[in-house]
Amino acid sequence: MTLHYIAIYHNTDTQFRPYQPHHALIKVISHRRHLPAATTPEQIGSWAFHVFNADLDDLQAGRGKTEAGELNFLLACTYRLLRHRSLSVGDVIAITTAEATTWLACDPIGWRRIAIPQHRTGTALSAATVYDHLRHVDDE
Repeated sequence: MTLHYIAIYHNTDTQFRPYQPHHALIKVISHRRHLPAATTPEQIGSWAFHVFNADLDDLQAGRGKTEAGELNFLLACTYRLLRHRSLSVGDVIAITTAEATTWLACDPIGWRRIAIPQHRTGTALSAATVYDHLRHVDDE
């Protein structure tokens, strides 16, 4: 098993159009997960697309069946509680292992490897992110 750091970036310049190098990205969530060493970045992209788009009821059905089912459900719940939109065409993920970081753009069909995006903002998921979100929810 290899530890992977997976970060999700939403494209703030366009929705549903393929990522271009001049597009601005904001990191919306990150996650660490042990996966088999042979897992490809594209397989992780497919997993991310599923988790951040699947109906929570469907993910809930997988809870308790495997460790991954529980983690997928909890991660998707966190993502939605933070009111993030679905992972879409034009968004980008970064997958980091001890060896390297691979950047993938979500395309209309599958994932495309890209160079390191230059226009990135946002931070990893933290307690401060959650507290800030909760303060804003209380204001509504």
